[in-house]
Amino acid sequence: MIKLFGTTDNLFRSNGDKVIIPLRAIVHNEDNGSFYLDLEAGLHYIDDLIPNRILVANTPKGYQAFRIGNITKTRKRISLRAKHISYDSENYLILDSYVVEKDANAALEHLNNATDNISPFTLTSNITKIASYRCVRRSLFEALQGVIERWGGHLYRDNFNVQVLDSIGTDNGIEIRYGKNLQEINATYNWENVITK
Repeated sequence: MIKLFGTTDNLFRSNGDKVIIPLRAIVHNEDNGSFYLDLEAGLHYIDDLIPNRILVANTPKGYQAFRIGNITKTRKRISLRAKHISYDSENYLILDSYVVEKDANAALEHLNNATDNISPFTLTSNITKIASYRCVRRSLFEALQGVIERWGGHLYRDNFNVQVLDSIGTDNGIEIRYGKNLQEINATYNWENVITK
């Protein structure tokens, strides 16, 4: 069950405007990388699933909001990729801001307050390392990436609450082995920068 909301909604406690029963829905979340929802649904949702509307899906992190991007339509179904709502931070520009000798939490607060429009995001961190960072003509999302480069940490996104944490997850003592509890693995080998002489 996927809940559909309007383009400007920011509270996702209700069932939204409509409930979508997808044919397939897969959430992809990469550490400090992409976070998106791939969805396939029947053609009867063609008037509902339009760009910039928000889908709310149940994930291992709880209910998360995703903004609909490009849509592909075939004779039988609709396919789309919706990026996590945290990517809306790409729409908030920081003209020129200089974080001087602060921990990551103070740096995130400083950058969040330096956006051209008022940011709907809450940015926090538990990293105590002291560093400086100059941010000129960058989006809030690019500034987040800059903070991760300078202070380190892992990006933890929970709708409009974004954290940069020193560690995420817990060690439950589970071992993953091929043939036992790992069914399939895909590997990509990149030989572009290999020098043999």
